[in-house]
Amino acid sequence: MQRREAVRALGAALALPFIPSNSDAAIEFAESLHRRLADVPFRTLNRDQQALVTAIAEMIIPETDTPGATSAKVPEFIDLILTEWASDEEREVFLAGLKDIDVRAVAAGSPKFIDMPGVGRGTLVTGLDAARADKTGGGRAFARIKSLTVYGYFTSKVAQQDILKTQMFFNGYDGNVPFTPRV
Repeated sequence: MQRREAVRALGAALALPFIPSNSDAAIEFAESLHRRLADVPFRTLNRDQQALVTAIAEMIIPETDTPGATSAKVPEFIDLILTEWASDEEREVFLAGLKDIDVRAVAAGSPKFIDMPGVGRGTLVTGLDAARADKTGGGRAFARIKSLTVYGYFTSKVAQQDILKTQMFFNGYDGNVPFTPRV
């Protein structure tokens, strides 16, 4: 993935009301959150919700020969945003949506989403993705998880160093670097 593609992917996350709309500020904001993740425990998501968010985030960006969403601490990133930046109303809608995802899993014959077999999860997530424009429910929660997963992943140190092999934005200007034209 090229830097432009990553920034374009972040565009979906920038639509969230609690994320700065300026791309430089949004990247800086996310990077500041990532620096805090080791020091901040989960505070909004309970164990079941953590497992659900982790499972969906890992389906969106799975661990392959590159780190996945879990390695980039995306679930912790989502919890920190929910705890410190989401409004009470947005947080309630999100948590109710997580509950709705498990209700849909029960309707599909599973005790909860994380207990579903891979095919069942895939089918349910496809339906949630189709419902992501909904104002409430599982579709809304999935839309938030999806956009925050992309946002959290591509602003993480893991993705910037191991995948993009660069920083998203430079820390400053060094005018003494020799110019080497590409041929």
